[in-house]
Amino acid sequence: MDSNQYVKRSSLLLLAIFPVLIVGYYFAVNHENLFFLYEWTLIVVVLGAGLMSLIGSIKTKEKEKWVLLSILAFCVQFAVLGLFLGPLHYYSMFFVYYLATILGMTVFGITLSKVDNYRFISVIFMIISVLLTVYMILLQSLWGQDLT
Repeated sequence: MDSNQYVKRSSLLLLAIFPVLIVGYYFAVNHENLFFLYEWTLIVVVLGAGLMSLIGSIKTKEKEKWVLLSILAFCVQFAVLGLFLGPLHYYSMFFVYYLATILGMTVFGITLSKVDNYRFISVIFMIISVLLTVYMILLQSLWGQDLT
């Protein structure tokens, strides 16, 4: 499989997050006892995209290696966000998320400077990362506040 196939398949796996999110919302509202299916499906999709991009970035020597590394960095950032919103809801996880975001943004910037094709993937990841970081800053500012 060439590097373009790895990029396309990893990107399609990341796009599969959207239908999974819709199903997760449906399970959270109507069938809470099935919510674990959403959680495990999301884990499989993100882990699959991350592993496919890792394998592709190891195998390829072309410029698409940076696109695959940016997909991997986004998967790591998304996984840290999921861990914070899930079982590891501790204050120190804010800083782990910020560290993952800084590393991800660095990889996204390098990808923008080195790659001619698939530049839009890094731009989309940057936009999503900024939106998620604003959300995390909002959560951090509300941490410990009595909102009653």
